[in-house]
Amino acid sequence: MASDDVSCTLAFHGAAANSCPHSILWVRAPGGPGDESADDGASPSPSSDGLVDTVLYASSGVVSLATSHACLSNNVTSVDRTLVTRTRDRAGEEGAAKRVLARGEAAEDAAAARSVTALAWVDGGTTNGKPGGAFGIAAAFSDGTLTSWRRKDDGWREHVLMGHDPGGDTSCAHYREGADASNLQESIADVSACNIDERVGSTWMVATASSKGIFLHLSHVSEVGESVHTKQVGHHAAASVLLQPRTKGEGMGECYLFAGSASPRHNKVFVYTVPYFGDGEGCAMDTSSPPWASLPKLTVEEPHYHGHLLGHQDWVTCFGWLDHFASSVISDERRESLLASSGHDAKIRLWKFSSRASSAKDCDDPELEDERSISDDDSGDDEANIDDLDEEEGEARLVIRHTSSSTTTAVSLEALLMGHEEAVTSLNWRTPTKGSEERPCLLSSSMDRTILLWMEEEDAGAGAGGGVWVPISRVGSAGGILGGSIGASFMGFVDAAFSPDAKRIVGHGYGGSIHFWTQAQAGLDPTTQVETDDAMAEGDDAMATARWIADPCITGHFRSVEDMAWDPDGQYLLTTSTDQTTRLWTDVPTSTNIRRWVEVGRPQVHGYDMTSIVCIGSCVDGSQSENGEPSHRFASGADEKVLRVFDAPASALRTLRAIKQSRQPESGEDQTSSWRVERAFMPSLGLSNKATADTEQESSTYSGPVNDDEFVESLDTVKREAVELKLPSERDLGVTTLWPETRKLFGHESELVCLDAYRAPLGEPTLVASSCKARNDVASAAIRLWDANKGKCVGVLKGGHRSTVSTMSFSCDGQYLASSGKDRRICIWKRLYEAVDGRDDGPPYELCAAVDSAHKRIVWAVHFCPRRPDILASGSRDSFVKIWRILDAPDGSLEMKELFALSPSAGKIPVTAVAFAEETLSKEGGAEHGILSIGTESGRVEFWAIPLPAHANSSDVDSSTGPALLHAVLSDNCHFDAVKKVSWRPTGTANTDGTRELTLASCGADSSVRIFNLKCDK
Repeated sequence: MASDDVSCTLAFHGAAANSCPHSILWVRAPGGPGDESADDGASPSPSSDGLVDTVLYASSGVVSLATSHACLSNNVTSVDRTLVTRTRDRAGEEGAAKRVLARGEAAEDAAAARSVTALAWVDGGTTNGKPGGAFGIAAAFSDGTLTSWRRKDDGWREHVLMGHDPGGDTSCAHYREGADASNLQESIADVSACNIDERVGSTWMVATASSKGIFLHLSHVSEVGESVHTKQVGHHAAASVLLQPRTKGEGMGECYLFAGSASPRHNKVFVYTVPYFGDGEGCAMDTSSPPWASLPKLTVEEPHYHGHLLGHQDWVTCFGWLDHFASSVISDERRESLLASSGHDAKIRLWKFSSRASSAKDCDDPELEDERSISDDDSGDDEANIDDLDEEEGEARLVIRHTSSSTTTAVSLEALLMGHEEAVTSLNWRTPTKGSEERPCLLSSSMDRTILLWMEEEDAGAGAGGGVWVPISRVGSAGGILGGSIGASFMGFVDAAFSPDAKRIVGHGYGGSIHFWTQAQAGLDPTTQVETDDAMAEGDDAMATARWIADPCITGHFRSVEDMAWDPDGQYLLTTSTDQTTRLWTDVPTSTNIRRWVEVGRPQVHGYDMTSIVCIGSCVDGSQSENGEPSHRFASGADEKVLRVFDAPASALRTLRAIKQSRQPESGEDQTSSWRVERAFMPSLGLSNKATADTEQESSTYSGPVNDDEFVESLDTVKREAVELKLPSERDLGVTTLWPETRKLFGHESELVCLDAYRAPLGEPTLVASSCKARNDVASAAIRLWDANKGKCVGVLKGGHRSTVSTMSFSCDGQYLASSGKDRRICIWKRLYEAVDGRDDGPPYELCAAVDSAHKRIVWAVHFCPRRPDILASGSRDSFVKIWRILDAPDGSLEMKELFALSPSAGKIPVTAVAFAEETLSKEGGAEHGILSIGTESGRVEFWAIPLPAHANSSDVDSSTGPALLHAVLSDNCHFDAVKKVSWRPTGTANTDGTRELTLASCGADSSVRIFNLKCDK
């Protein structure tokens, strides 16, 4: 059982967004109680209606919920809540093929088979000033899984519509009509959803599009049970779908269903309507055919196909619907709506839907029948020239007669918008303000690296039809950094959306970064927002003349995060990934005293997949000690034989110092050393970051502080005037925040696997231990020890392992080095002498104890307890964590004694990461317990209390009190894939209520970095 004295909240989730269209939304979502991650005040306070502006986006198989805060001079948006599906891989299901890796395919590429490809939002509105009960998210996956989350008073609950649901409700009934099981395994390109039962919000209609066709789902949830009805509507390949409620009345309603085809030619917009009736009251049901689905108090008819709209010359990939815009209200009986459609042909078409009451004349009008026949012509002979046909102004291309009501809708082409040069990926309308006369404004994103805002020119004439639509503003990176370094190149936008109040824009970059812009009205001072003499008019003119100011992006790794390391002072976190980048994260304060984690640096952009990293700086900046290691230095390893060492440039330290001073105004003066270069750059054809300094400093002699007076300048010469802190943009991160590489350490014969370091006291060298892959070569299984400051290998530890060493850990006092790996052997190496002695008669460590077959499977992690250097934890694929004690043997050697063995609370799950916290807990009777965090292959993170011996010389621990689970992180806050590493922040925080707050970082194969705040009694 978890302890009631311990609580854990998710403080941060950082990961790149999936590069799929239709996977980002900006909505008004319920906030406040019910979210564990919000208990510490990480989320903004809800407004009077209980709703918070929230950005929803997909990363790997996770749905992330992000909110914004004012931070310094920036609007910082970061994730403080995630939703992780409980569904699993559909391999083994009926009709599912087993996933087999292709030759050379990486595991993380195969994991993309479980990524979220599209999201849809169901708006529940408000009732009596409180959120309604129908808020929710529909999420589609690349393996055909379709799931939904509905917001309840106690948080979000998942309901699976299609997919393998091992923990689902057995009372859920599934009904399929005309839907082959194999067709439901195909990747879903788009999803759309709406609530059709507003009285209780229990019935959702969800439409999906895939290469196998269009599918319609009805999801009904009640206290009695759940039911899902699935029907295949069309068998043609579709790239987009839109489900739009048309009418809602007492006991009846109707939805439009639009689908965009994905064919080599003859691409069309298919138009359907889906009528539904409730309670049998006032029903006008078509009794000529049986209903599709009969639910409690609700009956849904078969979808009605009305025809298609021609014009697009390539895939139709996106829709946008504007319902009853202000200028379209001609009378109470006649209203107009706009449908925007676009795709790979880079042209946007606006279709006007004019609805009016039907008359007997309409039913016999041959002109309408001719229009229908033109639209239904499948020959496609005039598809490319459909816009050049001789039509009368406002002539309808399609006529829809609604069986559920006595109305007729005529569809005509309103306008053709041309401005993008490549495929258009999303279309979104500005939500009109109630009672306003705002002109419609359309937002479009494209792979040409631009986002355009469109508006109809005022002089087009009211009601003239076919007005001239022009782009009034452009954001993005026209011209971009195409072909730049990894993490800095930009290939275009796959999605974009307005904020709920239309004052901000979000753009989803193909590489996974999420960009934000805030509207700054022309005529206002950009810093004070005070009106100047050139102030423009409000309303539409404000939108047309506004400037859009870029805000910091949501960024993250886009492939597996392999390793991470904290700065010795806990000021920042470094993470490294197989996306070939190393990223720097730090927490920044907001206007509400809430700390938000953001990426403020990208120290290394490499040409090889990164595998390991360790911070090795220890002494104060500016120290001239011959052996001391300067601060803000790290070493990294990749799929190469070289170990690389990097030092922070002066520009990076100024940014960190400014952030620190904003948190702690008394943090002191500038301590940047004069030997540091201003910044680094990446050569066009190189793998090493070069320093933008004098030639002498760029030479191989530059490795940190030096004693030569010619390189030592007064600190006054490198100080900069205080400026308003602006957090770096995505472009800056990939280009201007690099750290210079100062050393290359050669010696390994194959690719590096793992690193660890002993940060020695001031004046002593920091030792770095490294291991590499051992391919049937025992000699390659050796561990190398480095003095990074001198660029010298000070020892090679041989004879301990016969296969690859996958994990290492130094004890806090540097007396021991533990290692293990594929051979399941745990070795303890003891220090013989101080490396500062400079002895050359052998390595400074020797093998003094070992346990063969310490686990039954490969050992993934070992870690020493910081408070007790004789206590070691190990985690293995055999699903066990073992606690070991290093004791003096009678013959004067050392021996290892197993104290405890434990398994994750969720069952037999492989353990991939373990780490002891620096803090300990005091239990009843004064017994001291260590805090151990573990990560598993399934993505779970848990915290355990481990009993420690009463003192260092005692031989036993109290066997009556074994390890106890302190807290298991909620599944929605855990990783979607295997945890690669867990690491505690070096410094904790004491609270006024007598508790202590600790910070844990974790990284995983799902490309994410998560940071948790653990609050416990002292």
